[in-house]
This record gives sequence, structure tokens and C-alpha cells, in this order.
Amino acid sequence: MELFVTIVSPHLGTSAEWTDARLLYALEEVVEQELNRHLKVAKDWMPHEYVPWTEARNFPGIFEDGEAWGKEQSKVTEIGRIALVVNLLTEDNLPSYHHEIASLFGRDGAWGTWVHRWTAEEGRHGIVMRDYLLASRAVDPDKLEQFRMAHMSEGFESDNRHSMLHSVAYVAFQELATRISHRNTGHQSGDPVCDRMLARIATDENLHMVFYRNLLKAAFELAPDLTMQAVRDVVVDFRMPGHGMPGFERAAAQMAIGEVYNLRIHHDDVIQPVLRFLKVMEIDGLGPEGQAAQEELGLYMGGLDAEAAKFDEKLAARKARMAARAAG
Repeated sequence: MELFVTIVSPHLGTSAEWTDARLLYALEEVVEQELNRHLKVAKDWMPHEYVPWTEARNFPGIFEDGEAWGKEQSKVTEIGRIALVVNLLTEDNLPSYHHEIASLFGRDGAWGTWVHRWTAEEGRHGIVMRDYLLASRAVDPDKLEQFRMAHMSEGFESDNRHSMLHSVAYVAFQELATRISHRNTGHQSGDPVCDRMLARIATDENLHMVFYRNLLKAAFELAPDLTMQAVRDVVVDFRMPGHGMPGFERAAAQMAIGEVYNLRIHHDDVIQPVLRFLKVMEIDGLGPEGQAAQEELGLYMGGLDAEAAKFDEKLAARKARMAARAAG
């Protein structure tokens, strides 16, 4: 397979000369540097320390004293419950994510070490979220398991699985999107314990974003035209990895209204910060295809900002209506 071909002396060349194998080899040293930096700053933490075990009790089943689930048993808000389920089901598809990045990045050298380390860290997120949800009785456990089975049975195929460069670009944005979603879910959850747990998860997600963002920066230095095209494609067609789960569209709409994740947040807190850090719109010396991608990206961001402004107006009007009803 070309993906694992060893190249003795990769060199800067035209876009046509860059293959996934060449880019993997050329970026290996950067991966090693970023991996070492990550391991120095990442802190190990224990999922069980973030779970309110004293709130837990038996559910019906093999236990005679099992208590059926009811919404009133948890202090978590309705929007918090919806977002927690979406976030957890997204984490649940970790086996598919691992398979995909291991196939793209390989299992050897610094790339392989990062793939396995990332998978291990992400595994904690699903563990602690599920334990929290069940111990605190924040969600219906039967429905949660039914959703998990349906979602995982479908598997996951990334829109960017055809290209290592597109995949690196995607995760640079997606890890930040996940961090923002977790943090805002915690803020809206109504439970300080949940907020602390999601803040801990968000810290991991931020470190993952930094790893991929720095890798993307190195890719711009190696193959600016191809990288610009990859960033353009990813930003314009961006979808969260949980888009295939049952009821995702409705949940996403509720999360948008609940200010967990919406167009304004996507534009201001996810896409713009990464583009700004990489100075994507300031890169010059691009070839025709890279320059066209840069221009299209700029136009798209202007349109996204305009769409976000429309959403802001609708959300403000909705809040005004609700306030008027409450006052009346």
C-alpha cells in the first residue's frame, strides 16, 4: 500500500508530486515534536473521580429494589440532557474513529504512537460521561443504550477518509468544535458536577486541537496549495461526526437554540480562531488552485457570518417572545 512506502528524501515539489505517503513521511518529525509536547502538558486523570456515585441506585432488572428512571430524578436541564446524549453517542463511535485514523496515519513510529495515545485519551471521555449519566440518572438508560446500539451499528465513515491532508484539516476544526460543545453543555447543564466533568474533557479536546492545528501549520509550509484546498473543502462542507446518530437534526436544532452549538458559535469560536492562528487568508505565493481555494474560503466565511447574523436575530426575537410570555 502506498500509504506505508518509505521515502528516502522527500522534497518540496508541485502539488502533483505530493502523495499521502510523502506527506506522512515529511510530517513525521513534526508529529514527534507535537507528541512530545503533548505528553509533557497532558495530565492523567481518573474518570471515577468525576462521577457522583452517592447519587447512584439500582435500576429495574436483576435487582428487586430497582427504581425506574424518571426525569424528575436529575437536576440536569432539558437542553443539558439532549446535548449530553449527543456528545456521548459521538464519543461512543471511537472504534470507528480509531480504525479510520490508524488506516490513514499508520500504526508505526510517531504517527502510530499518537493514534493510540489519542484513542486512549478519548476513551476516558465516553467512560466518565456514561458513568455520570447513569449515576446521576440524567437520562433514560434504556433509550441511551438503544441509541448507542443503533448509532454504533451504522459505524462511521468520515467525509475526509479519501485524504490524509483533509483528515488533518478536519480534526483541527472538529476537536475545537467538540471542546466548545462540551464546555457549553456543562454551562447549560444546571449541575456543577456535570460542568466540572465536561470542563475536564474539554481540556483534553483543546490539547488534541492544538496538536492537529500545529500539524496543519506544518502542512501549509510543505504543500501550501494542497493544504489550502483541503482547508477550503473541510470548512465549506463541515459536519460534526455525530451527524448520523438517531434524531441528530432535531437535537442539533435544540442545541442551537439552547446556545450549546449554533452558527454563531461555529463561526466565531471554531472556524475563525483556527484560520486566524494559521493566518490562512494572509498566505501568499500560492498557485492558481491554491489562490482560488483561498478566495472561495474568504467568500464562504463572509456568507457564514451573514447566516450567523440572521440566526442571532431569530434567537433574540425568540427570547423576547418568551420573556413577554413569562411577564404576562
